[in-house]
Amino acid sequence: MLSKKLIGTFMLAGPILAVLSLVLFEPGGDDQTFAQTLQRMSENYILASISNVAWFVAVMMIFVGIYYLARSMQEENKPGSDLAGLASIFALLIAGIAMVAMGLQLIATERASSWVTSGGDALSVFAISEAISRSIFVFDGIVMVLLGLAIIKQKNLSPIVGGLLAFFGACVLFGGMFSQGDNWAGMIWFIGFLGFPLITITIGFLILKSSKENVS
Repeated sequence: MLSKKLIGTFMLAGPILAVLSLVLFEPGGDDQTFAQTLQRMSENYILASISNVAWFVAVMMIFVGIYYLARSMQEENKPGSDLAGLASIFALLIAGIAMVAMGLQLIATERASSWVTSGGDALSVFAISEAISRSIFVFDGIVMVLLGLAIIKQKNLSPIVGGLLAFFGACVLFGGMFSQGDNWAGMIWFIGFLGFPLITITIGFLILKSSKENVS
């Protein structure tokens, strides 16, 4: 089991690193095709690879932190322990999905790889990696709702934080299910998307604060 200090550090630093990775290299907006995005990433391979690796590390930090936080909340006969247990399973699943998506994307963007020169279809692989990456948000919504409800039940952190986490998770989950671009559901999803890193940073800060108070 990771220490509370490390869990808090992961959840605090992960979202910040994710934002920095997007600032370093933005692959393109929704108006670009996969072919255009892949071309741009291939032309800026080093920068795009650094950004991708930073994004991958950020995602792993966030969900490894969430996984161990949820694990720490699993105690027999403790309120919300079952919800925390389910959240830990989905958090671990997201980490595995991120690893697969990252591997596919690195292969697709590296022009000189033996796989590409042997006839591999880089565009198809890149499209698949994007589809896999986007599925993270579905599972992320589930994790947020389950963990948020567990926090409310256990009162180990602020119930307000738990409520906001569950709320943003519901926005991501149900907004994503009914989203059709810029319709009302898309806006709800966007609220959850923006709220997730903010509430994750808040939880990381509270965990670090709690660990320091316990030490003192």
